[in-house]
Amino acid sequence: MSAGPDERMAELRQLFFESAQELLQLLNDEALRLEKHPGDVEIIRGIRRSVHTLKGDSAACGYRELSEVAHELEDALALESAAAHATLAEVAFAAADLFAAMLAAYQKRAKLPSREPLRKMIRALTEGPAPKKRARKKTADPNKSDRSTPEKATPAKPVPSAWTEYEQLAVKTAQTAGKRVFHVFADIDPHCAMPIAARQLVQNALEALGEILAARPETGTAAASRHAEFLVATDREAEQISAKCKIPTIIESARVEELRASPATGSVQQPRAETVAQTPETVGQPDELAEPEFEELPGDHAHSPIALAENILRVDAERIDSVLNLVGELIIGKSMFQQALNEFAKTYPKDALRGKFSDAMAFQARVLNDLQRSVMKIRMVPVEQLFRRFPRMVRDVARQCGREVDLVLSGQDTDLDKSILDAIAEPLTHMVRNAISHGIESAEDRQRGGKPAQGRLRLDAYHQGNQVIIEISDDGQGMDVRKIKAKAVQLGLTTPEEAERLTETEVLDFIFRPGFSTAAEVTEISGRGVGMDVVQSVLHRLKGTVTVETRPGQGTTFRLKLPLTLAIIKALLFRVEQRLYAIPLNSVVEIARTLDSDIHQVDHYEVLQLRNQVLPLVRLGRAPQAAPDGRAHKLFVLVITVGERRFGLIVDGLDGEEELVIKALDDQTVSTDLVSGASILGDGRVVLILNLPAVVEHFTRSRPAEGVVSGMLLSHADRARLALPATQGGHA
Repeated sequence: MSAGPDERMAELRQLFFESAQELLQLLNDEALRLEKHPGDVEIIRGIRRSVHTLKGDSAACGYRELSEVAHELEDALALESAAAHATLAEVAFAAADLFAAMLAAYQKRAKLPSREPLRKMIRALTEGPAPKKRARKKTADPNKSDRSTPEKATPAKPVPSAWTEYEQLAVKTAQTAGKRVFHVFADIDPHCAMPIAARQLVQNALEALGEILAARPETGTAAASRHAEFLVATDREAEQISAKCKIPTIIESARVEELRASPATGSVQQPRAETVAQTPETVGQPDELAEPEFEELPGDHAHSPIALAENILRVDAERIDSVLNLVGELIIGKSMFQQALNEFAKTYPKDALRGKFSDAMAFQARVLNDLQRSVMKIRMVPVEQLFRRFPRMVRDVARQCGREVDLVLSGQDTDLDKSILDAIAEPLTHMVRNAISHGIESAEDRQRGGKPAQGRLRLDAYHQGNQVIIEISDDGQGMDVRKIKAKAVQLGLTTPEEAERLTETEVLDFIFRPGFSTAAEVTEISGRGVGMDVVQSVLHRLKGTVTVETRPGQGTTFRLKLPLTLAIIKALLFRVEQRLYAIPLNSVVEIARTLDSDIHQVDHYEVLQLRNQVLPLVRLGRAPQAAPDGRAHKLFVLVITVGERRFGLIVDGLDGEEELVIKALDDQTVSTDLVSGASILGDGRVVLILNLPAVVEHFTRSRPAEGVVSGMLLSHADRARLALPATQGGHA
């Protein structure tokens, strides 16, 4: 059964909202470029192309209000007076903000924002005097005065056959009624695949300005000509008609000439040179108009959003997640098959089928691995999708804070899981705003300190092993460790005695505590102590970390470490008190063996001396009872990295490596943040995946008197919900 009109319109609008966000981002990017290069013809053309596409798409979806205001801006951008206007970049920014607000209102079916402020700015663009290029060129080159003759003013295009008697009568009637009649020439872009449709688009545009008296080629003909001509009766100016005809990627050039009637006969005459209003981009025009403004260059259409989108297939993220979930189930099935194969090999070691099963298993594993990588690549998107939103934001925040900031982006091609990219958007935005408001000084302060007046903010992304590193660095004043330490004591987060023993890294960790802020005053940008704790909690939820490096007077760097994907991980399985747990394998630096007697107490914390380095230990289970014969217990220590620090996890035994499919657990299933998910092994066992940043944070914040062990294991209630009884042999 085919979809009904309502379903098709709903799908069309959903596609429109997706493409509109890309157009708005493109509009913001072009406005930023225009602000740095005022009057650049190519940039203005790009802005007008984006607005034109948005206008057409919104009209097709029935969003008349958005289409109308985009239409007004498009017409204004075609005027020479607007192109030379100093506030054009500000108008583009205001338009992008208004369009975004209108799109949000359409999606939420809410009241539309007022369009009048933007319309007032558009009117201001069109009121400026247009440059008089013809007069300026004539005075500059008196040797070419013959250009003012009607013969030279006539374009180098073939003049159409004489207008029919009926058409000439229509022109005379319109002129008698007080209307002006214009002869419109339009050259269709040679790369346009549908010239007939292009002529119809121009005719539709002209009908909005007045009455079409004649058209060549005539409507309905299948002529392959890429040249169209119209007679239009209207009250508008020639410049407005010219602007209306300049449709990006459709019309290569256009010009408009006013027709005058002979006083004696009333017949239509060719226009005099003084009445010719030609668009700057017309091909084959006289030399005084040789400087192009909005011409469509051959091949330029390939860079338009429409052309770029031809090879892109939009798929809802939930569909990709569903496919990935099925791949995960296949991986679990592979583990079950491998387990059964191992048991078969033990029971029938000499059976001839054993080799065939092994070959089939190896083939299935190869295909499944290729399928997994392919689906993973579909989920991967370049970090550029996130980075591209920051230039506009940095500009606005810097202006609000009275700063001069230069944003440098690098590593935009680094791929990251789409779900992770979406999750870190807000934390990254908060850190960028903090870097501008807290880190970078004012221009006066920077100059007094011997720095350039303009601060530099850098966003960088790169791969490191199985992780993606995103760095946010500035060349500002850095963080005052003593000030942070004093604030922590004031808030009761530590005592003065303990504060003196803390390292710089431990002091900087205080900025991630809820409500912590050293700002002298609260502003709209920062100072409320809300944000950095959210940043860390989001990173912990994503199994990532955030670290800080600061140099007084030189700047600060925040470093985010994120996994490539959240769906499937390589994990190390281990046992604690006969229960099975797992941690990401890329977090494990090494595995060491030790004895109870080698563990020492320092400030009530357990530490291990490992190759002349003191390694803090985290005991996941309870300390074992002393053996009756006095022999020391052998322990496994998993050396892990969390951020830039190393810790040792004390575990009872190892169960090897496994590729795990992460299954999320909601708060009703497990009430602790020490577990980030669970997985199912091939033999049906359920393994819990520990959230290492949360485990380490719990360890570092626990007071020694309370004991680190308490709270490290899952509560009995949590295990009851998961139905994970402790069994012999490490089964969980």
